[in-house]
Amino acid sequence: MSERYSVREAETRKELDDIMDVIWAANYTPYEPFVQLFFPILGFTTAHREAAIAESKERFWVQHQADDSSHWFYVFDTVTGKSVGCAQWVFSRSNPFAAGTPKLTAPWWPEGECQRFCESILNQVYKPRASWMTRPHCALNWMAVHPSHRLRGIGSLLMNVGILRADELDLECWLEASSMGKSLYERFKFQALLKIAFDNERPDATDEWRKCAHEMTPPPIFAMWRPKQGRGGGDWGEVKLPWELGSEK
Repeated sequence: MSERYSVREAETRKELDDIMDVIWAANYTPYEPFVQLFFPILGFTTAHREAAIAESKERFWVQHQADDSSHWFYVFDTVTGKSVGCAQWVFSRSNPFAAGTPKLTAPWWPEGECQRFCESILNQVYKPRASWMTRPHCALNWMAVHPSHRLRGIGSLLMNVGILRADELDLECWLEASSMGKSLYERFKFQALLKIAFDNERPDATDEWRKCAHEMTPPPIFAMWRPKQGRGGGDWGEVKLPWELGSEK
């Protein structure tokens, strides 16, 4: 496998565009409701889908260029010449929440109930991270493997590159995991701290809000943490948990 697949860091727009193609493919097989939160297809034709893909590629490239802590890695298949897996690791050398918990917005959605629903879900995802990771740390924001290349160790290659860098920098790590990815992350000494079930109820909910709640509410996810150097190996004993470590001074 090591001869066929190599891990590379994206440096060009073309590389990140290829990464986005992997993310789109991975999140539709099987379908993940999360994909609509980030990549809405505002219509029913092939042209609408192509427009959504193009918008997501432009958005992610602009965001990546503006953030020095963002590092996109991808697995390159030397046989087919294609990207088959990807991960975004964010290495924060200082407290990224020194100014407080940010309010996440979703300007890629048109103004309206769908945008507000998306923002509600995203802020529920982010709250534990922003509350507990108020120190330098490494975060895994995205992980995807092309459906045709699953169960070949690609996820482990992408985890290794981030964990090795985090350990070199002596950083604790954080991620939000689906049920499908949880066992992979546990092998790298992450432990689930809590399970997040999303609150999509609203007393004055419109039909549009209820439609969003029905179609786009993700299954529960796990907030997962790895102490510096993976200390404890899952049996943490005397390892202090994130809420006990305090904020960076």
